[in-house]
Amino acid sequence: MEDNEKGYLYLNISIGTLGLIIIALALLKFKETVPAVESAFALLGYPLAMIYLHYLEKRAGISKRVIWIRSFIAILLLLVLGFIFFK
Repeated sequence: MEDNEKGYLYLNISIGTLGLIIIALALLKFKETVPAVESAFALLGYPLAMIYLHYLEKRAGISKRVIWIRSFIAILLLLVLGFIFFK
């Protein structure tokens, strides 16, 4: 794979991860405001989206090392942003 294609692939991974973090923060805020069955269904959909993203990354040929690094950074970023927005 060319360097340019790899850079484009990593850019797409970063944007997808950022999108999932934003969705997670919105789901947490939704859970605060609507403590009902609807919020439980929304929270069940999020892991399904993450599983599908992981499948697509493996299918694109991204190494497990990069996937784990992305996951670690995403978890840290989600925790930091969660503490900032939900104090």
